[in-house]
Amino acid sequence: MALDRYDWLSRLASRIPEDCLVMSTYIGAVSFEWAHHTNEHPRTAHLGQMGDVIGMAVGLALALPHRRVVCLDGDGSVLMELAQLVAMGEQSPDNLVVFVVDNGVYESIGWGEHGRRATATATTVDLAAIAAACGVPYTVDISTEDQLVAEIDLAFSRNLCSFVNVRTEPGHSHVQPRRTDGIEDKYRFVRYVERLEGIRITGVPPQDIGLMKKKDG
Repeated sequence: MALDRYDWLSRLASRIPEDCLVMSTYIGAVSFEWAHHTNEHPRTAHLGQMGDVIGMAVGLALALPHRRVVCLDGDGSVLMELAQLVAMGEQSPDNLVVFVVDNGVYESIGWGEHGRRATATATTVDLAAIAAACGVPYTVDISTEDQLVAEIDLAFSRNLCSFVNVRTEPGHSHVQPRRTDGIEDKYRFVRYVERLEGIRITGVPPQDIGLMKKKDG
């Protein structure tokens, strides 16, 4: 049994705390549907490279320990760089929860002549078990709506570094592709964090500072 991606992302989006930050994979339908469910809220950073989303989320959680961080990734992306789970286990920021859309296929980039190519999670690999072996304090593999509801409640009612692997049915996106790119997403997210935290993240280039100096005399 597995869950429908569009439906469970909608449920998660409706329960996410207003003041949290989100790191999401940009690869394919996860990004499209999450952006749709959240009305392109600038709290989400959409990352376009496979294999770095969890690592970036760990870094963000460590940099802002008072801020809850939610990470959305896919099974293919997690498998590409399992060392992210090592970093997550070693650091174990208690303000981080990772939700993985595990549909057992490379749906966005892995099509061949016989259709979608399977990932290792379709056969023997259990990402939640790997995360647990890497030292992540709480890991779980779920496949039903009741389990999802319970895990969302847990994720947002306690402070505990968590990895939730959600078994998900493969399927095309229910919404249109996003009309933006990684550069636009980056600056939108950074500006939002600057406003939220009252800090400066991006600096003024030295050559621009030089232009502002007054001439002697």
